[in-house]
Amino acid sequence: MKHWNNNKLGNYTFGLLLVLLLTMACKTQMVETSAPFTIEEKVYFYWAGGKPGAHGTTVRISGQQTSMNVSFSKIYFQNHEYDIVPVFNNNGFLLEGNFSEYKPDDMILHADPAQEYGNTPPDVEKKIPFELEADEAIIVYSVNGIEGFHKVSGMKELDRVFRP
Repeated sequence: MKHWNNNKLGNYTFGLLLVLLLTMACKTQMVETSAPFTIEEKVYFYWAGGKPGAHGTTVRISGQQTSMNVSFSKIYFQNHEYDIVPVFNNNGFLLEGNFSEYKPDDMILHADPAQEYGNTPPDVEKKIPFELEADEAIIVYSVNGIEGFHKVSGMKELDRVFRP
């Protein structure tokens, strides 16, 4: 019968703990406190219209970049992920993202579940990888191919917009 000695058991336990810690560290995302840009304006507004049942949110963030090698890919805000197309001019930038929902009026609601057959289930949105307050956003950016995350606090809500 072969016995484990304490040294081998200790090495095995240490190795397992090290692998677990490294795996967990790779999955967390560091939010930068400084970034290669400054924020000048950070606003959002809710909108409704276009067609009945359509509504959403628009986020706008503008600022000045301190590095010419900055690119922006998305914004996380109020538990939604916003794809953006940045607009650059001189040393400034404008990031705008839209999130929209459409709830059709043809949903059948009935006491008998069999009468609701044919309703399409709602899309379940994936959870964003950050815990944010209602007035906080995360800007995903990269410099020379290295991705960074910058938290923006104090997003200002503008008046609701009604579209025809």
